[in-house]
Amino acid sequence: MNTPSCNLKDIFPPAGHIQRLYCDTCGRHLRLTYIDFNKEVSEIGIYIKDLPVLHCDACDLDYLPDDSRFAIIWHHEQAIKQGISVIRATRRKPNLRYNFTPISFDYDSDDYTNLPGLDRPHSGGSLTPVFFNRAVLLKYDALPDYSVSFASSTYGNIDGPDFYISFGINKSGKVIMWLGDIAKLPENEQYYLRSENIPSDHDIGSEFYDGQIECIFTELTKEKTAFANRSLFLEAAQKRFGVKIAHLDDEVLSLVSSLNAPITDTRNERQRTADALNKIYVESFDNKALGSTMKSLGRDPKDLGTLKRLQSALEAIASGEDIAAIMLPFFTLYDFRVAALHLTSSETAAQKLKTVTNRLQLKEDATLGEIYSAILDGLSASFTRMAAIAERS
Repeated sequence: MNTPSCNLKDIFPPAGHIQRLYCDTCGRHLRLTYIDFNKEVSEIGIYIKDLPVLHCDACDLDYLPDDSRFAIIWHHEQAIKQGISVIRATRRKPNLRYNFTPISFDYDSDDYTNLPGLDRPHSGGSLTPVFFNRAVLLKYDALPDYSVSFASSTYGNIDGPDFYISFGINKSGKVIMWLGDIAKLPENEQYYLRSENIPSDHDIGSEFYDGQIECIFTELTKEKTAFANRSLFLEAAQKRFGVKIAHLDDEVLSLVSSLNAPITDTRNERQRTADALNKIYVESFDNKALGSTMKSLGRDPKDLGTLKRLQSALEAIASGEDIAAIMLPFFTLYDFRVAALHLTSSETAAQKLKTVTNRLQLKEDATLGEIYSAILDGLSASFTRMAAIAERS
């Protein structure tokens, strides 16, 4: 809290107030943390060690969850009853266990009781968040009978042979699922998840939380739209070709979760942006899988690069579609990387960049922001058309 003293009435929640997981000042997600509360509350000095609060990292502000408000009020009442002016206490974590599954997942009941929107009547801890290493998604993505799809860069689903579960990714890159959802999975899947289970970091801010708890579905950014459309295409392609033609690795997840429109237009920023986009949208295609796909379609992958293999596979199943035109944004992105990283002579790099701006229908001196935005728009549109081709065929 911001002042060394306050009135008891300030501790009570305002009439009609419902604490949410969003900062009142900036609107960003709050995370659960612990403080040593030390204030004079209506002439009673109250010290509570390890009191849960909801913290905004951007504004450095703390908000009191309801249980913490009640704890302060209760200690104030006890001090009045005992006739003392100072009361000290150390909060003990309850470490409650919820009887959903016999498998001993690592989770913290403080999350369920203090993070807004999770503690529901009769839910019994179902919405307790359970945290996992990001590698849990990579494992599922690598298995032939499973798929990992994304509705945005921090909200997705895992599909297995006989189950389906949603997940979120917080700003630290940790994967989040609800305990009640996990308990519905086959036991062998639960053991598999347990192998990547990690202690809670008390941060569930994500589109996963927004959609599942607050029923907030905001318009996706260009970055999230492109990645979601990529996911739709890869799912359709796997159904059509019988193999996964792209891989999800830790670097892709890290890059996509931190990808934002460039603010400056410098040489270093151009290199960083071009390299990140290329790794997410070009290098993540599986060259070997695309070669096998071409062979199954009666085509020869010899001497063809990854994008050309994808183009050939799509041409084999498309009817009356200009696949080269549809895939042009991918080749444009690749050329932008070559130009930005100066992987060739300065003169050739300049020619490459001019080709990029021409393809994107931009001025020759277009800014990095303009190029970045146009590339993402082109990739999104291409993924949508490619998904339609795979589904239709």
